[in-house]
Amino acid sequence: MRDLMVKRHIVILSLLFFIANLGIIGNSSAQNTDDMLIESDITWTEGQNIDGVVKILDGGKLTIIDSEIIFSPESSLEIDKGGLLVLEQTQLTSENIPSDLKGYGYCDEFNRSTIILDTTSYDNNFEIILESSANSNFNGATAYIQNEVLTMNNSEFSYIIQDNISSVERLIIGLCGYGSTPISLSTVSVVYDGVTEKYLASDLEYRNMMISGFRDYTLDITGDLKSYNSTIIGANIIATGNIELVTNDLIRSGPILLNDDNASITLTNTKIIGSLDDHDIRAMPESEINWSEDTTGSGDLTDKWERRIMGQYLQFDAVWVEYQIKGLYGIDTYTNFSNADGISYIDGGRERIIEIGWSDDNIWAVDDIWREDAIINVIKYRTAWNPENSEIGNYGISGLKLTNDKIIIIDQNTPNIKWVSLESEESNEEAIGSIVMLGKVVNEGTAAAHIAITCYINSSGENAETDNYPNVLVDPGEIGEIIFDWRNSKAGNEELKCVILTPTQIVEEDSFGGGNMTSETINWKVNEDEVGFSYVIPILIVISLGIIIIGYILVNRASIKTEINTVNPDTENNR
Repeated sequence: MRDLMVKRHIVILSLLFFIANLGIIGNSSAQNTDDMLIESDITWTEGQNIDGVVKILDGGKLTIIDSEIIFSPESSLEIDKGGLLVLEQTQLTSENIPSDLKGYGYCDEFNRSTIILDTTSYDNNFEIILESSANSNFNGATAYIQNEVLTMNNSEFSYIIQDNISSVERLIIGLCGYGSTPISLSTVSVVYDGVTEKYLASDLEYRNMMISGFRDYTLDITGDLKSYNSTIIGANIIATGNIELVTNDLIRSGPILLNDDNASITLTNTKIIGSLDDHDIRAMPESEINWSEDTTGSGDLTDKWERRIMGQYLQFDAVWVEYQIKGLYGIDTYTNFSNADGISYIDGGRERIIEIGWSDDNIWAVDDIWREDAIINVIKYRTAWNPENSEIGNYGISGLKLTNDKIIIIDQNTPNIKWVSLESEESNEEAIGSIVMLGKVVNEGTAAAHIAITCYINSSGENAETDNYPNVLVDPGEIGEIIFDWRNSKAGNEELKCVILTPTQIVEEDSFGGGNMTSETINWKVNEDEVGFSYVIPILIVISLGIIIIGYILVNRASIKTEINTVNPDTENNR
């Protein structure tokens, strides 16, 4: 007994030791993660090098004062919902910042991509070498230099200045990519007296070009960022929370992405410099943007902000509804059809611009802000209830304003048919042979419908003997009456069940209403005279058939006898 107790203790101790080791392993794993977690109120007053992830959790607050924070590639600072980052006189930067230039794709003289060289240090006979960005080339591009139009190819372009240009302090080089392809530029070199001076493209003076390249680190803001008198360089800024910038410089950190309708950004006395796209802020339809008058954007052809929407679609009750939308950005007239689910994605569901805060340098904008003012027009919306050869027009609506809602339901100007009653016209509880039935339906919709019904014997589900598909035209707000005969040759109590036949074009069977209605019970009786007569008729038929058969036999025999006599005329005489 004692040995058994000892063995049990050994087993229990072994299990406890194993569980304890599991706990140690789990804690060690958590401690070895690259994440730096901020769970309380923390303040940094010295520079930091971030290699990995700094995460401010719910309830955490990180304040950085008078410091330079340098991020290594693929590092990030993440602010969870309920977390707060405060920057005061601080600079966020990275080991590498984007330095290439990229055009907008325009080739006219005013909007053409242009770089400008200071030539005051050179007299003549120097060479300019342009190098394209990685994964791009100059094939099919054009350079405009000193009234010359030059063809560019491959990834490098060279041009030699041989004339004395000492009187020209600035050499303007216009660039145009093939077709509407934006041209990309990495470096510009000047070779003079055997010496090569190489410049990053973005370090030169330029027009109608934007910064291009890769940003090393990310600011992911689900909570709140508040920054005062600070500089953010080369950051990829993504927010579903709130950003407040007061007297800040955002250098090569645009566009700031507001990826939620509840996200917001407030900019006061702030400069956005060198966005990597043709806008400084990209927002959702309902994101909040507060851009003060003393805030400046990247300028040139880069707009202050764009609002975009993606995956927006129209929902119809029927398939193959044809419609048009006028007023979309960059699309004169958009036409499409609803699919088998009654859905049609606007522009295929692709992301599209619905608002632009124009750059102050923009010369073609009439107003400071352009907003989508699009109209939906239904072109063809036909079903079995309003066929093309009927007096009823298209269902749906024209002139409907397209809103920012992700789902636009088009249910205007459609019928909605419901049963009111189904009864014998004379309210008979007994019937012989046939009775007249009266079905009443109401149209609670806003468009007329020409409907039909089909009826069944309620007890058996068999087709009832009625007129073929009784029907009626019902105007909106009106009650339609369907009058038809119900015939029955069987005695007994029975009810009539009638169903509204809905169009096969609608997606859901009850989209336009419908349903079924059952009549009161009718006691069917059989007419006794008709019953007696029903016995006589079969007897008469049998007698008639008998007479016909006997007559046929007699006639057939006579015909045979005549034929025999004709063949052998002496037969009768010999007898």
